[in-house]
Amino acid sequence: MQSNKVKPERPGGFIDFLPADYLARKKMLETIEGVFFSFGFDPIETPIIEFTKILSGETSETGKNIFHVTGSEADESLSLRFDQTVPFARLLASNPYNAKKRKGIRLPWRRMAVGPVFRKETPQSGRYRQFYQFDADIAGTTSMMADAEILAMMYRTFEALGISKFVIRLNNRKILNGLTDLVGIKERETVSKNDITQEMMRILDKLDKIGLDGVEALLQETPVNDFDPKPNLSPEDVQKISRFLAIQGGNTEKIAQCKELFNDIQQAAEGLAELEEILSCLEAMNIPEEYVSVDFSIARGLDYYTGPVMETSLSDAPEFGSVFSGGRYNDLVSRFTGNELPAVGASVGVDRLFAALDHLDLIDREKSTVTDVLVLRLEAGQDKAYIEMADQLRRAGKNAEVSMLDDVTFKGQFNYAISRNPHYMIICGEDEFKKNTVQVKNLRTREQVEVDQPELVNYFK
Repeated sequence: MQSNKVKPERPGGFIDFLPADYLARKKMLETIEGVFFSFGFDPIETPIIEFTKILSGETSETGKNIFHVTGSEADESLSLRFDQTVPFARLLASNPYNAKKRKGIRLPWRRMAVGPVFRKETPQSGRYRQFYQFDADIAGTTSMMADAEILAMMYRTFEALGISKFVIRLNNRKILNGLTDLVGIKERETVSKNDITQEMMRILDKLDKIGLDGVEALLQETPVNDFDPKPNLSPEDVQKISRFLAIQGGNTEKIAQCKELFNDIQQAAEGLAELEEILSCLEAMNIPEEYVSVDFSIARGLDYYTGPVMETSLSDAPEFGSVFSGGRYNDLVSRFTGNELPAVGASVGVDRLFAALDHLDLIDREKSTVTDVLVLRLEAGQDKAYIEMADQLRRAGKNAEVSMLDDVTFKGQFNYAISRNPHYMIICGEDEFKKNTVQVKNLRTREQVEVDQPELVNYFK
């Protein structure tokens, strides 16, 4: 007996998918794909590994959680992608359109991508180290029609998945950046105005987790050293932010109240005008207003968002956080080209959404195998006949397998078939071979019929 047995465990934050879960998730992915296709998003695929320098320009917490690839013989450091957006920006920058040769990416362009991404985070419910992201982005236009179409696509995706209790929360980073002027944030000798602003955004992003009192306390904290970007706001300035966060009502009312608060601050005015344009487009696309809510507390964690931002949560499973989020990121491609390229997109956290729907008992696991027809092996000397039946069915377009269970008793074969849960089973024992027939049992309806062996394929047609 082997003495040094290895415990069959997987690392935290990584998940296995057995057939029932895999097939249920596959069905969900196909539904999402169908919606994305309906909006004209072209599919692409990029490598899961990028040069670290491509990814490390990200300064947010996400960028700090990169998985590095070790043991590589490459001249430069390699890492696993942490999202689909940075590789998309790299792809855009490396494939400029050449009108003369008609090569490269012609803008504006819609693209979608699905695949695993990796983040070296602390595992918790609905948050993994490896997970699937399904992204859709529109690059090359500043029109708010693009942002509205992303939002409409988000709504249509949940509609197609049969989910009715959700809300898409919408904000604009220009409005949040206007807070900088509203509360008078200024450059410090050793800390930039941008760093202080970003820290304030990170604090506002914690509103759902720590509440208004917690946010107000963090905004007033004294920096611990000369390089600490804490906003260190006065009680009067904190009250202005509290007034901002307390704005309520319908979308039109919220925007009107926000205009009054910000008065003539240009950045905020631009952001509010963009929200009004988006909401007008959504109305034209028949998106119900109750599913899209202007929420000025949405800050989004990734630093590259420059305009509208959106995130979606499930009303009955808020603990899973945002399951479909995104925004406009006009500056991301400039890292590679030096030029601004406007883009907007959103991403489905596939595995987080799957976990949330599982929590709500909305996952259908009835299908646990891809096998349509299972041929029972009841006569040990008839293997050739059984595999011939399966082959005929496969060539006719059915997923068919022959039972390879050693126990060829009817009870053993039948119980095995039930555990496999195909749609049909083929029963062909001694009596059926004598009559040149088979019994076809439908395991969904429990109906069983006798069919001549030469007519088996026609029966399924």
